[in-house]
Amino acid sequence: MREQRHTRQSRVAGCVLALLLCLMLAAPLNAAAETAHSLGQVPSLLKTPESKQVFKEQMEGKPAPDKLGIHLPTGLTAQEITSLLLPADGKTPAPPLNTVGAKPLPGEANLYVAIVCTGGDIPTSAGDMHCNQFPGSDAKAPLKVRLGLIEAKPGEAPKLAAKPVSVDGSVDWSSTGLSSAPDALDQTGSKIHPQQYDGFDLAPYRISASQRAFGLRGEWFDGYSGGMGSYSALYLFAAVDGALKMVLAVPMSSYKDIAGDWHKDGTRDHDITQAAHVLIVSKHSTNGHFDLELRNRTGHWRRLYQWSATAAAYRPAK
Repeated sequence: MREQRHTRQSRVAGCVLALLLCLMLAAPLNAAAETAHSLGQVPSLLKTPESKQVFKEQMEGKPAPDKLGIHLPTGLTAQEITSLLLPADGKTPAPPLNTVGAKPLPGEANLYVAIVCTGGDIPTSAGDMHCNQFPGSDAKAPLKVRLGLIEAKPGEAPKLAAKPVSVDGSVDWSSTGLSSAPDALDQTGSKIHPQQYDGFDLAPYRISASQRAFGLRGEWFDGYSGGMGSYSALYLFAAVDGALKMVLAVPMSSYKDIAGDWHKDGTRDHDITQAAHVLIVSKHSTNGHFDLELRNRTGHWRRLYQWSATAAAYRPAK
């Protein structure tokens, strides 16, 4: 009888271990929460540049850097940029202007990335968010974004270096390797548009011997009675056959701070989950374009993207 009991116990233990293993494999990567026992302890737990920046802006009230180039470079005006990226057709009324921005493209003389945002929640003061539409907003016109590449040589009128593109900011959050995802997925499924386009990403994304890509960042914010969530995505654009085209859209970071019950000393615990990726240009190429690897900053998750000649864009490697 002892032997039979031992066998049954061994089988139960084996089942429990198998179940735990399955749960571990099914859980999102980097999902384990760390707990700060007061708000002041939260910064010591922050490991990614994205989560540190969110905390500075949302909790410490520090101003966000001008990543959209709202303070325009010398030689470019908002009127010139708008007329190039969103020329009037003389038939339809101009949409309400939200934001105009431009930044020089590093390493490329006289070339500027530029953005025109219309509709959404129009900023009316210095502290308002730009190129943004809050969830449930009553904005009369939806947020729309136009992106361009402008050549502006000294003493010459600025001109387009490539045909502009309207930004479709939908991105798939179904399998990201991140610790959490925006609440908006509960209503829309795996693909969602960002609440805000908050800045250019001008890292040297050289995707082929003759092609340079640049990035635009999108963000989502979730607010709770005791905490917040912040998420970001990266959209890569390149000139393809004389026109700008979005060639990659990937989630990049997640940060969630959930506060618990109040302690007697006026503090409360904060459960922090965070994760972020970095996009790396590989030396290996597919169909004439360098492979791109999305790699987790603090974990082992990674995903390879290769150029699809049919789509003229990056797709996950098979």
